[in-house]
Amino acid sequence: MYSKKFFFVAVVLGLSMSLTSAASAIASAEDVSVQVILQQNVKGSVNWEKGTEADVEAWGLGLMPANIPFARGTVLARRAAIVDAYRRLAEIIKGVQVDAETTVRDLAVESDVVSTKISALVQGARIVEETANDDGSYNVRMAIPLYGVKSVASVAIPEAQKTILPEEAPKISEDYTPTPEVKAEAASYTGVVVDATGLGLEGTFSPVIYDVNGRAIYGMRNIDKAFAISKGMVEYYNDLQTATVKSRAGANPLVVKAVSVRGGANSVNPVNVVVSVEDGDRILYANEKSGMLENKAVAFVK
Repeated sequence: MYSKKFFFVAVVLGLSMSLTSAASAIASAEDVSVQVILQQNVKGSVNWEKGTEADVEAWGLGLMPANIPFARGTVLARRAAIVDAYRRLAEIIKGVQVDAETTVRDLAVESDVVSTKISALVQGARIVEETANDDGSYNVRMAIPLYGVKSVASVAIPEAQKTILPEEAPKISEDYTPTPEVKAEAASYTGVVVDATGLGLEGTFSPVIYDVNGRAIYGMRNIDKAFAISKGMVEYYNDLQTATVKSRAGANPLVVKAVSVRGGANSVNPVNVVVSVEDGDRILYANEKSGMLENKAVAFVK
């Protein structure tokens, strides 16, 4: 019988064979042909906007082999659909941004340990929906959590922390004078919501809030590894209203508008938000009074 472990290593890491040859190997190992549909476009998504329930999901499709009994063909079609979903999940996971500079694929190339962990994650993917079609084909939707004990974050974040250089906490600008409104509410702010609507912001495990002068207002230095793995450094939302009402930023968040998005020092990946110098000072001033950044009460609107 074909070894599942070998298949996963081949597909997830892409080190010993191509995706096409991996699927072919599975087919030849069966007593009948199992038709796995290989497509260049990965059918799936990374659902950053689901909070602590965020996940990577993918659909798999399997076709029933010809000239065999329908019941047996359906079983093989389901098996092929699961194989296809595994392949798609592996491709999606490898493209996830760990930070502005690094993807999960980069980590897997650099470390056999990471490769093994990613392989184990794919093997442990859960089936969340499946459908047997009238023509004998089969659809399976599978998912892997982004956060939690056995998650993409549990593999990526410890690796990301290894590359973080010590840095001083950002300071409020010497010429900053808080407005009466900020002075009055600073201590009561429950968090910060950065509205990056329409700027093309993408999700990542290690986002940074910069100001236009490059000062890092919020980043990996603000968070402990356990929290980042279990809940993420920020929550992502698709609309401002939901972010200001239901996010971890709480009932009275400081809302600021991003002026742009950016990558890191050596990338253009739009995973970090950029705010004005004044808004950066507002966030730091409010944090001094409320400790909201230390509480990781941060949400981004994409």
